[in-house]
Amino acid sequence: MGDDLGDEWWKHDDNSDASEVEENIEDDKQQTEKTKAKPKKRKRVAEKPVKAKKKKNNNNEKKETSISQREDTGDEKTAKPKRKRRKKKTITDVLATSEPKPGSPADLQDLVTQFFSDKRSVIEQEELKLQNSSFLPSNDMTHSLSSYLKQAAPKWAKTRKQHTEKGSVVLLIVCSSALRTIDLIKQLTTFKGEAKVVKLFAKHIKIKEQVTLLQKGITHIGVGTPGRIGALIEKEGLSLRALRYVVLDWNWRDQKLRRMVDIPEVDYTEADTCDVCYEKRKNVTNAAQSCTCKVEFSIKKPFEGDVFFYYGLRNFHQNLRRYMDSRDDAQMVGRRANLKKPASYCEPFRLDANGVPLAPCGAVANSMFNDSFTLWYHSSAGSAIEVPLIRKGLTWYTDKNIKYRNPRMDNMTLVQVFNGTAPPPYWHKPVYELDPNEASNNGFINDDLIVWMREAAFPNFKKLYGILNRSTKTFTNGLQEGNYSIKISYNFPVQPFQGRKEVVLTTLTWFGGQNHFLPIAYLVTSSLILLLSIVLTVVWWKFGKNGSNMEE
Repeated sequence: MGDDLGDEWWKHDDNSDASEVEENIEDDKQQTEKTKAKPKKRKRVAEKPVKAKKKKNNNNEKKETSISQREDTGDEKTAKPKRKRRKKKTITDVLATSEPKPGSPADLQDLVTQFFSDKRSVIEQEELKLQNSSFLPSNDMTHSLSSYLKQAAPKWAKTRKQHTEKGSVVLLIVCSSALRTIDLIKQLTTFKGEAKVVKLFAKHIKIKEQVTLLQKGITHIGVGTPGRIGALIEKEGLSLRALRYVVLDWNWRDQKLRRMVDIPEVDYTEADTCDVCYEKRKNVTNAAQSCTCKVEFSIKKPFEGDVFFYYGLRNFHQNLRRYMDSRDDAQMVGRRANLKKPASYCEPFRLDANGVPLAPCGAVANSMFNDSFTLWYHSSAGSAIEVPLIRKGLTWYTDKNIKYRNPRMDNMTLVQVFNGTAPPPYWHKPVYELDPNEASNNGFINDDLIVWMREAAFPNFKKLYGILNRSTKTFTNGLQEGNYSIKISYNFPVQPFQGRKEVVLTTLTWFGGQNHFLPIAYLVTSSLILLLSIVLTVVWWKFGKNGSNMEE
């Protein structure tokens, strides 16, 4: 690629052009002096070399003229300044605005103030401010984690021996993800000594298990994510009485170059009040009972332009062959015969317990994601404003008009067309009532159904739920920075496959969206093709174009 994270070839230092010009002038002078000192030798040289030297001299003359033109233009610039062309932004320019830098107490204070701006009064916010004496010097980006902790906690061995309280830690490290947690624990090897470390994240680890683990023995260091640490503190599973040091993994960035405070992903599986719904969905008998919860989060930087709202699932394998085959494409395209007689591929989700055909049939449709969301913006004035989302137009044209169609109406309503069919077992309502607000978005052409029916290639994926409606005045330019909350209708269970659910807010740049698979695949494929072309070129060069050097 022409644009990378290194120094671009078209960028030079301020004096680079001048130095090149001076070198060219000195070379030209040396060549002209040689020609003047030895004019006779030039006559004795053969014709071909003479022509070549003439070309070089001509080139030198062109260089001299170009140099003189540059000098002239330099004088003209002083007299008449020319307009500078507007330089297009490159990937490097975009990333340069978010380069890692050491965190400061002011950064944390601003984050706390922003989060509590509409929840606490001015006096209460002043009480929440931390004194400068509460902060240790931050990592200057030259130390590893162990070396930094040795500098920040020089009496760690003594502190570790004095700690005897269960359910509490002395050192708490907060990071952005479970994978980062594992990485930081590995980096603690040279620092921790005989101290015990506990992992505090939500991936495949239940809160009850972590509470039991904390109460079982004495732990000195805890490393985890903000969501799980907050949940443990609320449930009194993690005590802060013995806490001496809190380390924020402030500067580390993920593959998308986002810090811990920049990630707009909200894992709501057990967050805030959703833990009640999570426990409720463990029992299959409670599937028909409704459950709503609320999750709060903040956006530190405004999202300018179009904002896309995704829901994400982790550890859900849509790419299993048996799962992908469990569908009837003829039924989804609107054929009357397949509507009442689905294909055998849909088994065991072909007929219900009474022998009534399912519409749509199959495991893919039966497992459709059915959580619903309402996004709210909490302004500084204290009022809550609902963020409007566009819930139509989320699919491809070929999906909406070719692959998925409702059966012919023939002067009937959609309810009458689907008469004699039943919804899938895990659905709460029939296919013709998926969108009560938009009659044209029901049946097999429902956007949410079509988006779900396009299977994901990997177990961790996200699917489009809605697009920000920028027609309102508050959100004309996108999402403002500030505090937000999501009201969730919690229906989709994740316990059977030990998965997680999350909400993702993202924008698109001129370079496109976030997709790491395609660039990696293209780079690997192109490298293999380049290597193969080099090998074939060497073979062709060695054995000849016509194969005359090849031995039989």
